[in-house]
Amino acid sequence: MPLNELNFQRAEYGTEPVALDHCVFCGRGIKGEFYRTNDDLTCAVCADHLRSVLPTDSSATFWRSLRLGTVAAIGSSLLYMLLFRIMIDHGMGLGTAFGAIGVGYVIGRTMQIAGPGARGRRYQLTAAALTYASITVALIGAMFGAANLPTWTYFLFPIGPVFLLFVGQVKLSLFLLFFAGIGIRWTWILLAPHAVKITGPETIAHPTAPIV
Repeated sequence: MPLNELNFQRAEYGTEPVALDHCVFCGRGIKGEFYRTNDDLTCAVCADHLRSVLPTDSSATFWRSLRLGTVAAIGSSLLYMLLFRIMIDHGMGLGTAFGAIGVGYVIGRTMQIAGPGARGRRYQLTAAALTYASITVALIGAMFGAANLPTWTYFLFPIGPVFLLFVGQVKLSLFLLFFAGIGIRWTWILLAPHAVKITGPETIAHPTAPIV
């Protein structure tokens, strides 16, 4: 091109946009549609591959997890009740806080057995409810002698902390909620959503307008 035809006052671009961003996995340039993996740009091919290898949740997995978790909650509640009675008889009632950790861990781990996709918010909430019920039933049953009460009354124990508040037993209510909270924390951690999160698709538009 002759030097007298050069124009330094205007930049001209081709019709194809330049790929300014690249896939974090394969490195290919991204033009148009893309996805995000934990906020990192990902091409459609890699996003499809990731979705195929990541664990998937399903209704069957959830209900199987719920059934296993319920069995674990009943079993751990009975064992925790026995542990609390033994320790409170020896003046070590507060030491059973470690038992609450065990209850939460057993329920969370048991629910995970349902499958690799058994993680996420609904699993956390379900496990939290089971752990709360398991611990409150165990503690109230141990303190008030559940062996002398009809079996059907066990189902009322989870509302015990609320009832105790209304009758002025604030410290006892907070005691129960504190122990339940310890167990719930562990189930919440165990059933946290998978670390890899894929979102999209989104569209990326690179500037092609001439710069004056």
